Amino acid sequence: MNTIATLPAPHPARTAGAAGREAEAHTGGLLDAAQERTASFGEYVAAAAAAGRLVVQPRMGFSDPRRMREGLRRTRSAVATTVGTLTIDSYTRTGDLAAARAALAEGTPLNGYPIATHPPELTRDLLDSLRAPGFPVQVRHGSSRPEPIIRALTAAGLDATEGGPVSYCLPYGRTPLAESVDNWARSCELLATLVPDRRTAHVESFGGCMLGQLCPPGLLVALSLLEGLFFVRHGIRSISLSYAQQTDQAQDVEAVRALRRLAEEFLPADVDRHVVLYAYMGVFPRTERGATRLLEDAAHLAVRSGAARLIVKTAAEAHRIPTVGENVRALETAAAAAALAERDGTGAPADGAVYREARSFVEAVLELSDDPGRALRTAFARGVLDVPYCLHPDNAGRSRSFLAPDGTLRWSAVGRMPAVPYAAPGASGPMTSTGLLRALHTLADRYDRPGPPAARATPRPPAPPARPATPAPRTPPPSRPGDDMDATTPPALGEHLASPRLRSAMLVQQEALYAARGFLRGEGFVELLPPLVGPVTDPGGRGAKALDVDYYGQPYKLMTSAILYKQASLKGFPRLFYVAPNVRVEPPETAGTGRHLVEFHQIDVELADGTRKDAQDIAAGLLTHVVDHVWTAVPDVLRELGRDELDFAELRSGKFDTRTHDEAVARLVAAGHPQSPDAEIDWTGERLLSLEADRPFFVDDYPKGSRGFYDREDPERPGVLRNFDLLAHGGYGELASGSERESDYATIVTRMRESGENPAKYAWYLQLAREGIRPSAGFGMGLQRLVRFLTGLDSLWQVSAYPKLPGVIAP
Repeated sequence: MNTIATLPAPHPARTAGAAGREAEAHTGGLLDAAQERTASFGEYVAAAAAAGRLVVQPRMGFSDPRRMREGLRRTRSAVATTVGTLTIDSYTRTGDLAAARAALAEGTPLNGYPIATHPPELTRDLLDSLRAPGFPVQVRHGSSRPEPIIRALTAAGLDATEGGPVSYCLPYGRTPLAESVDNWARSCELLATLVPDRRTAHVESFGGCMLGQLCPPGLLVALSLLEGLFFVRHGIRSISLSYAQQTDQAQDVEAVRALRRLAEEFLPADVDRHVVLYAYMGVFPRTERGATRLLEDAAHLAVRSGAARLIVKTAAEAHRIPTVGENVRALETAAAAAALAERDGTGAPADGAVYREARSFVEAVLELSDDPGRALRTAFARGVLDVPYCLHPDNAGRSRSFLAPDGTLRWSAVGRMPAVPYAAPGASGPMTSTGLLRALHTLADRYDRPGPPAARATPRPPAPPARPATPAPRTPPPSRPGDDMDATTPPALGEHLASPRLRSAMLVQQEALYAARGFLRGEGFVELLPPLVGPVTDPGGRGAKALDVDYYGQPYKLMTSAILYKQASLKGFPRLFYVAPNVRVEPPETAGTGRHLVEFHQIDVELADGTRKDAQDIAAGLLTHVVDHVWTAVPDVLRELGRDELDFAELRSGKFDTRTHDEAVARLVAAGHPQSPDAEIDWTGERLLSLEADRPFFVDDYPKGSRGFYDREDPERPGVLRNFDLLAHGGYGELASGSERESDYATIVTRMRESGENPAKYAWYLQLAREGIRPSAGFGMGLQRLVRFLTGLDSLWQVSAYPKLPGVIAP
C-alpha cells in the first residue's frame, strides 16, 4: 500500500547544516495517524511540503513495461523526495489506440507508456511491484481527449493526472477548444467518480506552460488558475497549479507567489492545492554544465517562491530523450540544490505587476460566465485571452511578446486582452523571424556561455560560499564523439578526417547508402552513373550558381543537378536512380546555416508515367527503410552520437503528414514569420515548421515561378505546380524535393521563356522533348542531409569527409 506515514529519510548528501537537520526533525513521525490508510497524490505532496521537502519528479515513459518498471524503481530509489511518472505515448494522446496496438504487436518502440492499450492488469502489476510508503505515481499525457486515459489509469489504481481544457488543446493540435472543454469536463467528473472514496482524485493544470516560452507570466498564472477553477467545478477536490520557469528569476518568483495568492483568493478553502514548477520548457542548453546550472536555478526558484513540487529536465534534454540514469541524476541534482537553497520567509505574494495583470485576466474571464468552461471558450473567441505565437485556430493570434533588455518577458501587442503593452526607450519593433529565433535561444545561449549566467534585473540570492554537499552528475551523459569541436566551421582537413565523430557519421552513411540501393533495386529501379559535366544544368537552385568548365573550347557546366539527364534516360530506363555528386556555388551567407555545402550528393530517383503520389510513396518508403536498416545495422553508433530510437518512432510507423504550400505559409505568417506566398518556403520557415513536427511531412503545391521549368503545372489549377518537398521533423528541414515533370515540348519551351531561360541553351534536351519524353515524376534526396538527420549532428560539414562551405576556401 502507498501510505505516507513517513517520507524517505534524506540522504546525508541532501542535508546541509541547520536547514538539513530541521528538515529531518520535521519528517520524523510525519502523519503517524494516517499510517494505515492509502495516501493520494495531493496528500503526499502536502506532507512533503509540511516537512520542508521539495518533491522532485521526472518526465518518463516507455512502452516496454519492463523498462517502465525499472524507471519507476530507480525514481523511487533516488536520493530525493520523489513521485513517479507514467508519461503516455503520442498515439494514446491523440486517441489513435489502433495505431498503439499495432505498434505493440510489431514490437515498435513508442515515445511513452500506452496505458489505454496495455491490459489494466499488466499496469496494475507493474505498479504493485513498486508502490510503497511515500511513492505515488502520476499519469502525464497531453491529450485533449483524455477519457480513455482516465479510465485506464483508474483501472490501474491511480488517482492523479494532469492537463486541462486549454493547456492540452491550444499548444498540441487542432481540436476545437469547445470540444476540448467538453471532453475535459466529462473526464474530470469521470475521474472524481472512479477514484475510490478513501482516495482523492488529483488533476494538475498545464496552463502555466502553454507553448513553453515567450509567454509573459501574467497570462500563464491566469490560465493555470482558471483551469484549476474548471477542475473544481467538475468535481476535483485536489489540484496543482503549474508555472514554467522563464527567462528572469525575479519575475518568476513574483509569478509563482502571485499564483499562490490568487489560489487563496479564488479557490474554495477546502480544496487541496499546491504549486508545481516546471524546469525550463523551451530551448535547453546544449552543454552539460549549462543544463545542470539551469536545473539548479529551477530548484532555487521553487524553494524561494514556495512551489511544492518541481518537474525536472536533464542534461541530455537538448540532444535526445533522456535515459533512466540521466533522469535519476537530474532528480538528485535538483534535490541537492533545493536542500541548500535559502528559503524566503515572506508570506503572501506582494501586490506586484504580475499579480495585477493575472488578476485582471481572471476577473475579465469570470465576468463572461459563472461556468469556467463556458467563460474560457468565450474569452478565447473574443480575444480576451490570446496566447502569443500560438497557431491554434481558436486562438486570436493578435498578441505578441518579446524579451526586454533586462531579461523579463513583456507584451508588445495585446490585441483585445485586458493588459497594457510594454513601452520603453529603445524598445524593439515588431518581432521578426530572426528575432523570434534569437529569443527562443536566449536562455540556452546564456547558460552555455562560460562563467555565471548573465546578471538578472534583480540579484539572485547569495549562494553558500562552498557547496561540497551538492553532488555533480556522477557521470556525464553520453557525449557525441568530437563534441568539443566547433559546429560552425570545419577544422583543418587532417584533424577533421581523424575525428571519431566523422568516422561514426561515415559508418551511418555507408549503411544508409546500402539500404537505399537495396530498397530502390527492390522497387525495380536501375542505378546509372550520372554525368558530371554538360552544356547546361538545373537552373532551379535558390541563388546558387553553376561552375563553368572549358570543355574543348565549349562552355560547359558542372552538374548542380542531373534532373534533365534523368528525364532523358527514361527512353531506356523507365525506373532509374543515381547517387549523384553535385556542385553548387551557394551564396557565402549560407555558410553558417548548417545545411549548405558547395559539394554534396543526392539520391536522384525518376519513374516513368509516375504521379506525384507515386514519387512521394517511393520517397517515404525509402526514408523509412533507411531508418529501419540503420537502427538495425549500427544502433550503438547512433546512440553514441546521441540519437534515440524513440526520436524515429513516428517515422518508422510509416505515417507521413502532408500540407499545402498555402497552409504552410499561413501557419508561418500567423507565427510572425514573413513568408512570401509566391516563393519557396525559406530556410527559417522550414526550420520553424520542422521544429513543431514529430514526424516527416510533405509540402505540396508550390506556386508557379518558385521552381524550375520542369515542374509540371496542374492543368486544373493554373499557377500551382504538381511538386513537393519532404521535410524532416526535429528542426532538420528539407530532405528531398520532387515533382511531376513537364513532358510536352511546347509547354517546356513556354515555361523556359516564362522563367527567363534561353531555350537555345537547352538544344539537346529540347530535341529529345520534340521526339517525345515520357511523362514522369521523381525527386532528389540530399545524402548529407539524410545522414545529418540520422546522426543528429549540427551541420552538414560534420557528415562530409571533404567539406567545402560556401565562401570558405578549402582543399
